[in-house]
Amino acid sequence: MDQGNMVRIGKKPVMNYVVACVTLLNHGVRQVMIRARGQTISKAVDVVEMLRRSFMKNLEIGAITIGSEEIIRFDGRPASISTIEILLNKKE
Repeated sequence: MDQGNMVRIGKKPVMNYVVACVTLLNHGVRQVMIRARGQTISKAVDVVEMLRRSFMKNLEIGAITIGSEEIIRFDGRPASISTIEILLNKKE
């Protein structure tokens, strides 16, 4: 997956990520990868559902990958953080 086709979910409002996805898909991109980790996973699901139900009815979920990453906390201890990647495909 090209990094230019990826939307990383963070602390911004849901609509910012919806607009980013719609912009990519309207400029000819066939697939968009939505990536989130930790507490933003629920926001990623909200973005996908909003896209499919309200903005682009011709989207299908290609694949959902879940996992975890090892990170180092501020105090130096290792921690595990959950991740999700949702691949969206634009149908004709």
